[in-house]
Amino acid sequence: MILNSKYRYIWLDFETTGLDYSKDEPIQIGIIEIDESGKIIGEYQSLIKPDTKTDELKHIVGFITGLSISDLETAPTREQVLPQIEKFFWENIIIIWHNIGFDLDFMNKYFPSLTYHSKIDTMQLAQTIVHYTPSYALEVLIENLKAEKIFNNIFSDEDHGEEKSHDAFFDTKNSIKLFLYFVAYLYELIDSYPNLVHIINQWEGIRKEILQLNKYKDTPKIKVNFPALERISPNHTSVPKSLEGINTDTLENQKKYYIGNIAIKDLLTALAANKNVILAFQNIQKLDIAKSVLNDIGIKNIGFTKEEQTINQEMFQKFLNKGKFIQEEILFIIKYLSHLKRGLGVLNLNNQSDYRIYYYIKDTRNQCKYPIILTTHHGLFSAMQDNEELYKDYDICFFDTEQRYKTYNFFLSSPCDLYYTLNILESFIYQQEVDNQIQWTKNESEELQEFVNTFQIFIGVLFNESKKLFIKTENTMIPHDPIRDHGDFYQTNLLRKQLIEKKEGLQKVLSEDNYKLLNKHLDQIQKVFDGVVNIFKKMYGNGEFYFTYGEAQKFTDWKEFVDAFKNKVIFFTNTNKQATKLSEKETINTQSIKLVQPKVDQLVEYISNEIEKSPEEISYFIFSPKKEESKKIFEDLCKKNIHTKALLLVENITGGIGKNIFKAKQTKNKIIIWWYNFILYLYASKIPIKEIILFNARGPSEQNILDDIKRYNISNIL
Repeated sequence: MILNSKYRYIWLDFETTGLDYSKDEPIQIGIIEIDESGKIIGEYQSLIKPDTKTDELKHIVGFITGLSISDLETAPTREQVLPQIEKFFWENIIIIWHNIGFDLDFMNKYFPSLTYHSKIDTMQLAQTIVHYTPSYALEVLIENLKAEKIFNNIFSDEDHGEEKSHDAFFDTKNSIKLFLYFVAYLYELIDSYPNLVHIINQWEGIRKEILQLNKYKDTPKIKVNFPALERISPNHTSVPKSLEGINTDTLENQKKYYIGNIAIKDLLTALAANKNVILAFQNIQKLDIAKSVLNDIGIKNIGFTKEEQTINQEMFQKFLNKGKFIQEEILFIIKYLSHLKRGLGVLNLNNQSDYRIYYYIKDTRNQCKYPIILTTHHGLFSAMQDNEELYKDYDICFFDTEQRYKTYNFFLSSPCDLYYTLNILESFIYQQEVDNQIQWTKNESEELQEFVNTFQIFIGVLFNESKKLFIKTENTMIPHDPIRDHGDFYQTNLLRKQLIEKKEGLQKVLSEDNYKLLNKHLDQIQKVFDGVVNIFKKMYGNGEFYFTYGEAQKFTDWKEFVDAFKNKVIFFTNTNKQATKLSEKETINTQSIKLVQPKVDQLVEYISNEIEKSPEEISYFIFSPKKEESKKIFEDLCKKNIHTKALLLVENITGGIGKNIFKAKQTKNKIIIWWYNFILYLYASKIPIKEIILFNARGPSEQNILDDIKRYNISNIL
């Protein structure tokens, strides 16, 4: 028995006509029940006829769910399936699912009479004990865990039937495996670190109740002590002499060099022999490509300008012995021990509560200096702004120089997110609370809490006054005169002045570093309010939104830009052939690229014909910058049943980037409909594409796209 027999455990899965429960409907339900040993003891599944006419449902519904639209016409109604569903629901029922909020929203709306005791979302558990996965989608997690013995010992497919992709219970059975794996893994952690049981025993709620902890001895008076995470940094590996090295000492400071004729592999290999060099790229996708290349040539100890999430062991030890723990702290400790068990030296943090705890125990020593550092343009500008001395001994190789207008000016106009500042303030309060627990004091700062309360009111008033500007427009960005002392923001400015007055009282309450950090954020807000501001309306959830505020776009000339660098900097350009050539050799690989005029039917016909006549691997990437056109291409390909011959991946339909990269790796035959950044992700993952089609991509960005396709393609197969 691995679970508490007091409860019954069910998994509930809906297939729906869309993602919005306020207007979409369930069209299939699947329920599986297990007993306390993890054995499946009950199942139910049925199609559900929607109120929407089936001829109005788009092909996308059939593609995503795998259901036949025609079968829904004769399916039972919600009222007809309800008696069968009710048999699974009692007061002692615990519903478990991955990202459970989605399914419960549909259940509560369309089956409101169903009752249950509690719910458990395996998403939060996955983020606690599965680390550095490209996605937390169920199928990605399952694939990553298949190699683990604990996971494979849960139950066999032979005992519960063969799992097929069209099996109505395929996801549900995998979700059960995932949950039971979490339980088994947690027991293993307790076996390895017995003091963990004392911490878990403080877990309030259903998660502790379902565990069987009686066999473990709780020792509350023993000092908790867990080993330290060890950062593993392999020695710098010698670089193969595939190309004559380029010594940055021989290159002139602040000079542009043309590299449009050199393959990125060759250039990075040539630069890798240099010590203390920063390689700066336009975006994170290009950085990942560079990282992949450097790893391939044997360089593993690469640094990044982003802070490594390592902790101060002395502070962590104090934290472990503070006495009582809340739920978020318990999950953090489990996450730490999971990293320890897996031999990971740097924490993988992925939620707000993780960071709140981390800020209290993080290692504040100077960042480790690596011989080669990768960064984005934005990361480089941030590092230079925060600490000019940090990389003073490094040469900077600035790639994608022609994009500097976009990246540098965007950095100068970066919007401020007031919720981020609020999170930092709340972390200050949390640090104070932990200090009080550790030192057995009651040093609650009324000044700090009062400042946070005022800041929360400030955000609410600012958002309400901003909302009025968007009443008669569909725009998501509005330029506005300076907010400071403007009539549109009268109440906001009154509160802003209160914040300035209250801030002075925090100097004696906060540490020097925290007070400096608070000043930095408040100064940024003040700076934005003092000039012409762009107000951005950001959507989240079901029609909810908030606002961010940025300085109006700035434009700098070349001299202003260059003057921002204190280091030696070499600018690499892909397109300016008038610049000095870094090499006279032509080593660029070519890729099959087609330019297609903006007609969806012609594009779909072309793809269909190519697939029909091609005996080889099908691998197409369609650049489509407009989401509605991408959806139309996708639906028309489905109408022609192309999805039965090749995997279709499309932005905002088949999942996020991590999930779609995972799918692309698993399948040879694929058609990807996406925009510019995704092909760079494919290159970083070395996923080959047979042909690239630029659909409706004409304009100023077309040449940049073509240049990047040639420059950053590192696939071995073209």
